[in-house]
Amino acid sequence: MRFTAFQLTLVTCIIFGSTTRALFAWPAEVYRNMVYDALELLPPSLGRVLALRSEAIIDGAHSLEGEAASRLARDGLRGELSTDLILDVEARIELVVSMVDGHRPFEETARELGRLLRIVADLSDPTVVGAGRPELRRVAPEFLRFMDLNREKIPLVHDRSLSSPVAGATVGALLGEVVLATSASIAPLSHAFWKDGKLVPAVHFDFRSVPYAETSLSYSRGVTATSYLWLLAWAKANGDFTNYRFSPTKD
Repeated sequence: MRFTAFQLTLVTCIIFGSTTRALFAWPAEVYRNMVYDALELLPPSLGRVLALRSEAIIDGAHSLEGEAASRLARDGLRGELSTDLILDVEARIELVVSMVDGHRPFEETARELGRLLRIVADLSDPTVVGAGRPELRRVAPEFLRFMDLNREKIPLVHDRSLSSPVAGATVGALLGEVVLATSASIAPLSHAFWKDGKLVPAVHFDFRSVPYAETSLSYSRGVTATSYLWLLAWAKANGDFTNYRFSPTKD
């Protein structure tokens, strides 16, 4: 079968558009909240520097390159974490380290940290990791609406169940734990939002519900994993951990 140039362009736009929509699953304000909450889990010296550049971090979270976004989308459709994505994250950490060592403008470094946050945030989002699961796709709009309605109520929790690379875990192990835990949320959310063959509206759930519990866990997982990757880059750059509340060497 032959395609005209217009048809090929249309197919490309459809694929790219689907990928973009999938990767902006969390409401935009959720990424902003994640940035400020991740800053709360950092050593004071790093937190102060990044807090002054929070908008650059947020900008980075919304400007993930096309290939990285496509890789996330492909992993989500397959429901598994690829080696390519792990290598991508590791390379981004090394880039941040080289930027710090090279005394590059910290606005640029902050944007790179924002892109790291974006990847981890999406891996903590059930609608991204479960993109290939039809039972989740049919309830995803209400789940995201629920997240948007309750985003200001979700508390900041340091998820100490995740392995810290600064304490010796690999980046792949951390990301694998995030994806595994996020995948475990797919079934409970799918069942909660679909009853008797009908979609249950987001407004029917409160803070005592399964959706609230799963959403809170996913959010905390994303924030904690983000802080761990930022800490790894900071440690590699010989950053100051003075007065750090959460030991980087102990679980």
